[in-house]
Amino acid sequence: MYLYFSLALTVCAGIGFGYGLYRFFRDESALYVRMIIFSIGSAMLGRLFETLQFLVNGQIESGFQVGMLGTVGSFMFLFSANFGQMDSIVDDHSPRFRKTRIISLAAPLLTALFWVVIVAAKGLNATTIPLGIETIFIAQASYFHLKHLIIEDVEYGLIKAIRGYNLIALIYVLLCMLEMLVKSFALPSFCIIIVYILQCLVMLAFVPVLERGVKKWTT
Repeated sequence: MYLYFSLALTVCAGIGFGYGLYRFFRDESALYVRMIIFSIGSAMLGRLFETLQFLVNGQIESGFQVGMLGTVGSFMFLFSANFGQMDSIVDDHSPRFRKTRIISLAAPLLTALFWVVIVAAKGLNATTIPLGIETIFIAQASYFHLKHLIIEDVEYGLIKAIRGYNLIALIYVLLCMLEMLVKSFALPSFCIIIVYILQCLVMLAFVPVLERGVKKWTT
């Protein structure tokens, strides 16, 4: 079952990545947007490796495996896009946004809680430590997605235009952590199916939602 879902995620991420290249790399587009497209590309490569490992070995090796680097790379690009390209525009680090910055900590704290639950049940070992490293990159990206979802808008509606994208990204964060959970525990099959189907939908929705928001920047 995992093989088919891994293959489906590879295909959906590939469609999202290909569409992103088509829409945003023909002409000059903001680096912010391009980094998000590269995030989807990284997710695709990670899922592709998992699929190939399933085909060769019949299973995913426990502990660290190269496919994890796809998830790490994906969230590094998302983090870099928000922290390096967008956050300095929407947050001048004045006391005005202090409450927003504090509330936004809820996202990485909740993300870390998923990993803590796994560690509490399984202990620190060669499987949970790599998951913890993966969680760090997911958590740091989640902070800015929540922050840019709830922060007051700046001039020209810059933040309002991409709130839909940041909501999709937060759903992506949640689904990645839920995937860790369902793989770590013997949960019912329908839980696994729901998580993977939703991930496929998110991979397909990422670029269209982003595109709709970016269009509002120039209209």
